[in-house]
Amino acid sequence: MLSKIRFNFITAVCAYVLLFLSFQPCTASEEGTTSEIEQKTVFYYTVKKGDTLWDISNHFFKTPLAWPELWSRNNQVMNPHLIYPGDRLRIYKKDGVISITKVPAETVQEAIPAKIQEPPAPPAETTGQPEEDTFVEKQLEIERPYFPYTQIDRIGFIKKEPVSAHAIIFKVKGGKSLISEDDIVYLKQKDTVTPALIPGTLYAVIEMQKEPVKDNVTNQYIGIQHNIKGIVELTEILQKDPMIAEARVSKTFTAISVDDILIPYKKRSPKITLTESPAGLDGKIITNESNKKIFAKGDVAFINKGDLDGVMPGQHYSIYKKEELDDFVKKIDVGSLIVLHTENETATVLITKSKDAIVPDMGICTSLK
Repeated sequence: MLSKIRFNFITAVCAYVLLFLSFQPCTASEEGTTSEIEQKTVFYYTVKKGDTLWDISNHFFKTPLAWPELWSRNNQVMNPHLIYPGDRLRIYKKDGVISITKVPAETVQEAIPAKIQEPPAPPAETTGQPEEDTFVEKQLEIERPYFPYTQIDRIGFIKKEPVSAHAIIFKVKGGKSLISEDDIVYLKQKDTVTPALIPGTLYAVIEMQKEPVKDNVTNQYIGIQHNIKGIVELTEILQKDPMIAEARVSKTFTAISVDDILIPYKKRSPKITLTESPAGLDGKIITNESNKKIFAKGDVAFINKGDLDGVMPGQHYSIYKKEELDDFVKKIDVGSLIVLHTENETATVLITKSKDAIVPDMGICTSLK
């Protein structure tokens, strides 16, 4: 009798399990409709002709207003209004829904640790209730808005005094005339006063223009333009006196050649934190990086204002041209720029908008809008 009861019980359990499993949803492989893309947390979308961030945001996130988030997740896109066929964008998915997520501003509770350095306080009167933990609210740190610029390592600068060279490239392995990435070059310490070369250290390859930069109107000396041609990594000290070393070219931005000088490389973040511009600032564009007569959106240029004027990376300024109306001068907005790097009296900027041709000596000022 007992065996029969056990048999009936086991049969009932098996029937229930089979019935439960029959109502479970099919797996992706069984349905054959869930794509490989949907199974990943991050996937890539290749831009096609005619695509815009607005359209792509609307397609994947069901709202075109998500395009700033999409842009912030793709640092390689320097300008949200310029994407090109073949560009690859990162798209995020969470909990089965394709979306872009950002940590919201919220508070968390954190227990206060005991201060063991101080003697314990006298015991308080007990009420018979268990003591509650003491908590303090701590604000989560939110990343400030930034402008992504992945080419930050290659931008040059104008400095009143030329930089001091730590070393010079005097030979390239194999006698090559055109130096490129992964080539081996040989360095010589510039002089015994400069710090010794250190294996494993990165150095920026610098070209200083021979002609000093001067104000086109007053002919006043402004400084020396320094262009960054690439980055090398020092691999081995070959001789200590005079110091000779071997290095590998890790990056090239423009053609590197023998006799180029080296200075220590300073890493700069490609995230340019947006900062408020000082009120009332007025200056002008000196020239652009390539010393062209006319330049436009996407070009790197230099302005005659810097640290001493309150200029900081991440600030936006309007570009204007003057129209004289008797005794009144009207500023006509022709574009905008963002500051990438500053020196004492100059700054390196990126032209972010140009309604008209941009030329040297055009004015820059705190936003006209």
